[in-house]
Amino acid sequence: MRIAVFYHLPFGGAKRVVQEHVRGLVLRGHEVDLYTTVKEYDAFDPGIFASHEYIFPFTILSVRLPLIGRLLKDYTVFNLLKKHHKKIAEEIDKKGYDIVLVHSDIYTQSPFILQFLHTRNVYFCLEPLRIAYEYCLRFPDNTAIANRIYESISRHIRKNIDRSNAQSADYTLAISLFGREYMIHAFNLYPVISYLGVDEKRFHPLKLKKKKQILFVAEKEYIYGYDLIEKAMRLIPEQKRPLLKFVFGTKKEQRINDKDLVHLYNESLVTLSLSRYDTFGLVPLESMACGVPVIALNVAGYRETIVDNKTGFLVDFDPEAIAEKIMLFLDNPSLSKQMGDEGRKWIEAKWTWNEQIRNLENHLISLTKLKKFSDTD
Repeated sequence: MRIAVFYHLPFGGAKRVVQEHVRGLVLRGHEVDLYTTVKEYDAFDPGIFASHEYIFPFTILSVRLPLIGRLLKDYTVFNLLKKHHKKIAEEIDKKGYDIVLVHSDIYTQSPFILQFLHTRNVYFCLEPLRIAYEYCLRFPDNTAIANRIYESISRHIRKNIDRSNAQSADYTLAISLFGREYMIHAFNLYPVISYLGVDEKRFHPLKLKKKKQILFVAEKEYIYGYDLIEKAMRLIPEQKRPLLKFVFGTKKEQRINDKDLVHLYNESLVTLSLSRYDTFGLVPLESMACGVPVIALNVAGYRETIVDNKTGFLVDFDPEAIAEKIMLFLDNPSLSKQMGDEGRKWIEAKWTWNEQIRNLENHLISLTKLKKFSDTD
């Protein structure tokens, strides 16, 4: 197939997914052209695997004046970006692709390009716009009235843009059962599921001596469960308390390469994944691929990737339960090895990128054969 892929995402897990999609589809013999609005060279750059890459530069207008700056930025996104995506769609439509695989845009979540493509397309939805639906991402109660009014209007517009763009797609894919339910709630769409995966050759067990260490790969923020970790650690007796190792940050000076990340996984007894509403979560897959069990909240996508009491533990929003499971690994180091081995087997059986790209390919081939409502007899 000839496939066009559109995305605009910063360094992070979502951009890694685009890279794996492009790489995997090219390896399976497809011609994959990449379209984006901003080129950023980093470890997750999908352009290095694409058959061709087309960049349509776009700059957000800004000035250093609080209100005017915000107005100008929103005007750029709500109006100028939309026109820009229309031009990209026109260029894609000229080239006769079999299908367009559309990923997210950092500014709008679901991209405007979905409104304008005439080529058969599918939106790979990581999640709906979270600030529009999640209570913990609401703006603070002490926000000034003027800012509160403006933010309410802006979020309402963004929510409608996200929904309208997603509903404009010919077809949609969700990354988990939970992600599908989220999309039903937010968009009234009923997608099929295309799971994410992990590169089991890159993330693999090493013969390292375990440290008295637990690993947390996320920002130190409430939404990622940092408050739960703080409380849980205080419940562990000081003489038994392990080192809590943090890996976080998307800024260049904070980034860690995969080699060092694999090393950190392998020397840890367990990885903590405590995001309050993670649609999927790549960290548990990476940890299990390295033979390291996971303690995660019994919520959202974690319920689909972690086998409770076998590859790790699913716990409630309870610092005592988290502390109890951490101490279980501290008191029984062999349990970490046992569950880690089971986790590695689980990854190899279901969660490799090779398996998930094969599934994605099958979805795309099936979609190209379906009759669009707009097709003529």
